[in-house]
Amino acid sequence: MSARFGLDQPSGSSNHIKNVAIVGATGRIGTHITRSLLATNLHKITALTRPSSSPLPANVTRKEIDYAVPSTLTSALQNQDFLIISLSATAPRDAQTKLIAAAAEAGVKWIMPSEYGTDIASRPDVGADILLGPGMLAARQAITDAGMSFVGLACGPWYEFSLSEGERSFGFELKERKITFYDRGETRITTSTWPLCGEAVAKLLSLPILPADADGESVTLSRWRNQSLRIGSFFVSQREMFDSVLRVTGTREQDWQVEYEDVKERYERAMKGVREGDMALFGVMLYARVMRGDGASDLEEGNANKVLGLGEESLDEFTRLAVEMAGEK
Repeated sequence: MSARFGLDQPSGSSNHIKNVAIVGATGRIGTHITRSLLATNLHKITALTRPSSSPLPANVTRKEIDYAVPSTLTSALQNQDFLIISLSATAPRDAQTKLIAAAAEAGVKWIMPSEYGTDIASRPDVGADILLGPGMLAARQAITDAGMSFVGLACGPWYEFSLSEGERSFGFELKERKITFYDRGETRITTSTWPLCGEAVAKLLSLPILPADADGESVTLSRWRNQSLRIGSFFVSQREMFDSVLRVTGTREQDWQVEYEDVKERYERAMKGVREGDMALFGVMLYARVMRGDGASDLEEGNANKVLGLGEESLDEFTRLAVEMAGEK
């Protein structure tokens, strides 16, 4: 039977996460998670990388892995308390399955699987509609079946990334001054910035794992054991994003080409293309589904921002960053 309180743990056990392994430490979200964890000075960070990976910060240990050789994964995960998985689109399809199996063999206790979107457990229908949910739920099941625990990060679409990515995501072509509104553009969704995601993970892993005793009232990591950690920077609609874009660019609505598309038709059109093999439409399909208007990306209930003490952010600041990112593409 696992310990319920910190005082129940075996002698010599720590009630804090010390050793953290990250897959994807130089990726889009992994970079921010790594940076935020390092800023706490509470953890020893190990990055599991393939030989061709980008340079790492000097105080991050590199362990090279080969997904075709499972022993390299198990070896790299020895003595790790927590594994964070953030896989790129080019990672082998079975990479997460192999990482979970290796983590179990190495004795890792906690995993944050590669999800980073909506809360798939509370909305399995949405997960099925975007084709990713069944695999994510299977990964969670594999973790618990192996006797480990997980925390999923439910953050909604990444704000600055999605705003800068073109019409296929939030509907904006920032350089061309074009916007496609889904329906009337009034559906509000939870979105998060990359820095907030990094801060949330760092704050989470800085918590005690368990309450000290039965009277303990502190917030602990175990509060989110085998659940999603819901966070969000902005609960915002396309219209509100557009207002922000107008403010930071100094433009007016009449300076933009504005179009409208039925969001259900957009989803069905894109899904048809995906099923016919046109994977360029996958992002169109995904965003159309989570922005449909049925609460698919509404993560406000149970939001942990205040509990974790996450900082407030400026919508216009990250809109300005998105405009800069779009200009560099």
